[in-house]
Amino acid sequence: MWYNKTGILDTIKTEREEQNMDYKVSVIVPVYKVRDRILNTLESLKAQTFKEFEVLFIDDGSPDDSSEFAHNYLKNTHVIYRIIKKENGGVSSARNLGIEEARGEYIQFLDSDDYIDKNMLKDLYEKAIKTKSEIVYSAYVFEESNGKRITDNSKDLFEGESSGKEAALGLIYGVSYTHIMANLFKRSLLMNNNIRFDEKRKFAEDISFAIKAYVHAEKIYSTNKIYAHYVKWGESVMNNVSLNFLDIYYSNVETLDYLKMKVRDNDLEKAMIHSRIPAGIVNIIIAFATKKELRDEMYKFINNPYVRSHLSKYRMYRLEKDRLKYLILSKMILYKPSMVEKYYSKREK
Repeated sequence: MWYNKTGILDTIKTEREEQNMDYKVSVIVPVYKVRDRILNTLESLKAQTFKEFEVLFIDDGSPDDSSEFAHNYLKNTHVIYRIIKKENGGVSSARNLGIEEARGEYIQFLDSDDYIDKNMLKDLYEKAIKTKSEIVYSAYVFEESNGKRITDNSKDLFEGESSGKEAALGLIYGVSYTHIMANLFKRSLLMNNNIRFDEKRKFAEDISFAIKAYVHAEKIYSTNKIYAHYVKWGESVMNNVSLNFLDIYYSNVETLDYLKMKVRDNDLEKAMIHSRIPAGIVNIIIAFATKKELRDEMYKFINNPYVRSHLSKYRMYRLEKDRLKYLILSKMILYKPSMVEKYYSKREK
């Protein structure tokens, strides 16, 4: 991966910056073709009641003037920031560069078309220090670009402490998932355990990253208060289905391999084998079935012996309507895939 530190466009020169001092939080913002969507992100950073933070805008070879717009917006504010330009390598490579360049005690990842509440950095950092937690995460809301709420996960989270293993199991089983930007990660945790985003993957790489971070944390604090806003711009994910969806499967399998090699915990491995991996396969098949041009690939995927073996291992973590649905679908995909294709093809756009 190539980048050029002389490509830094500008840095606010405060006394702290001149002395190369560290910060309490580093916010890492990958930037790529978001000139028309980055304003809310910038406004939310400017509005933070917490002042002991820096922002790293990682310009991932963006062909527009997104970075220059961010610079012009923030240059006369209190926000301390750096803008680092690099060759295009994808969001994961941008985040990984941000981890290397960050000076903060904790790291937050913020996409350049999403935003956070004004008290997020202050509240989550203070909670991390008070509870001596290596990771703190909150609830988030998924909303339209006009601010209309679609859904949120506040009811899925609880207020309190947990071990890293407990939090990882909740994430693997899908009972306490939260968006990557709703987390504060202690930078030393990431550096000491060499935890990075998989630059080969375009889907599920953030969940894999979170699982790896969680399992290495001794203590994690969660809050069901909503601080993060994940914004839907344009078409939904299901309208942009491509072969890249296969990354969901490969990322999950690689995460299982990581757990076997680095952690060696039967509960975590069983959760991946009996829940996350087969559920991910079901999601891929549903997505492919809605696209006529991907149905040949769908059957090729279904007939892969490794995929079939993984799918056959699905077990219900607990009796719930959605989990029962996945159990039924897993059996139908194995033995009557044409029925699944027929049903979901009706949803084709």
